[in-house]
This record gives sequence, C-alpha cells and structure tokens, in this order.
Amino acid sequence: MEIYTSTPTEQLLLNAAEGSSIVNSEDLAKALPHLGKERIARALSSLNRKRFLQRLRRGLYLKCEPPYGPVIEKPERLALEVYPGYIGFSTALAHWGLLDYEPFTIFVVTPDRSGEMEVGAYLLKAVSMGERARGMVYDRGLYVSSLAKTIFDCVYKPIHGGGYPLLVRAINDAEPDWDEVYGLFERLASPSLRRRGAYVLAKTDNAPKRLCKKIAKGTSGKIWLDPSGPRRGKYDPEWKVMDNVGGWG
Repeated sequence: MEIYTSTPTEQLLLNAAEGSSIVNSEDLAKALPHLGKERIARALSSLNRKRFLQRLRRGLYLKCEPPYGPVIEKPERLALEVYPGYIGFSTALAHWGLLDYEPFTIFVVTPDRSGEMEVGAYLLKAVSMGERARGMVYDRGLYVSSLAKTIFDCVYKPIHGGGYPLLVRAINDAEPDWDEVYGLFERLASPSLRRRGAYVLAKTDNAPKRLCKKIAKGTSGKIWLDPSGPRRGKYDPEWKVMDNVGGWG
C-alpha cells in the first residue's frame, strides 16, 4: 500500500475540521481566511487524492481513517448534506422506531433531484417527489418526514419503503395522526393511489375502517395493487383491488 503524508497546509485544514467527520470548504474559508479559497480547494483536492478525504460533491468531503475508510458517524445527516431534502421511506420508518433492523440505504426525498452515492457501507439515495416533497418535521437533529407523511410516501413508492407487507407491520406498531394521513391522500394522491392507500391501511390492525372508506370515497374502477407487478393475484371485491403483491401473513 502506498503511504501518503500531508503537507503543512493540508494538516492545518484537517486540524481546523477536527471534531467533525464532514469537511466543508466554505467553513474552512471562514475559519482560515488567510489561506484563500483557491489554496484551500487545491489542498482539499490533494487530500482527496491521498485518500485522507472522500469527495462527496463540490466543496464537501468526508474524512477517512486508516486504512482510508470513510468516517460515517451519522449517515442520515451525511445524506442530507449531499442531497438537501428530508429523510424518508424505510429510513424514516427506522427513525420512528418501526423497523427491527438498521437500513444501509439512506433515503432522502427531494423536490427535483434523484441520484445515489456509495459511501463506505452505506448507499445514499435521493428520490425526486416533485410537489409531493412536503410534510417534513425537524426531529432529533434531522429533517425527516412526519409519521403520517412516511406512511403516505411508502404507499406512493413502496419499493423504497420495503414493500406493502412491511409497511403494514410497521403501521401496526405506530400511532400516526390519522387526520393528517387522510389530508395527505386527499391533497396529494390520484384516485388510484387513494384506493391503494385505503386497501393497504385496511390491512392494518389500527387504521380506522371509516378512514379507509373515506380515503377511497369517490374512486371507481378496478386497479392492480402493484401496476408493474405480475398480472395475476387475488381480487378483493370490497376495495375493487387486484392484489398481486401478497405476503401479508
């Protein structure tokens, strides 16, 4: 393995960023104005080549430690530095204590940006939601979807929430604001999405039946639970949904 050493300027930058795993060039420029932005940028680029840092985006780096692995103390906060938005989907379910495992894909909901980046053992994934990128709260140092919005988002894009059966099990352990859940489906969901939401919520033990009926009210026609799934399943005449997902037990 090739061994690198840092120059005095590079070590000065590392010292200035001590106590944080994330290195921001703008913060360094404020802390060390005598170096100048151009000199700081060159030194950071050199530290990246030497694998003391890992570049995340322009001006933003993650510290590495021997043998040059990234230092990831708070993966959710790191994800929000890379993709401004709010923590969502299965990562939000974990934040609200509704998953029994630690997710290594960190989802960020954004209005207009999608992308992904591998950092150490984690995959940081941004999902564009357009006008539906709303409903966040600030909790324990993170911008994260509210519990009700987490449920909505996971119905809207179940692939990012671990699938409908996992979502049902999570809701069974949750106490969301059901009025907020209804309002989100009323404002942000298409008729077919409202029906899917009503059907999935009806599978839970704690969603009020009247709420499910209210969400589905005014919709018509038969739909597939998973529009892109296999064209076989079990038809539910009450909700007029062809269940091609299964796995509810």
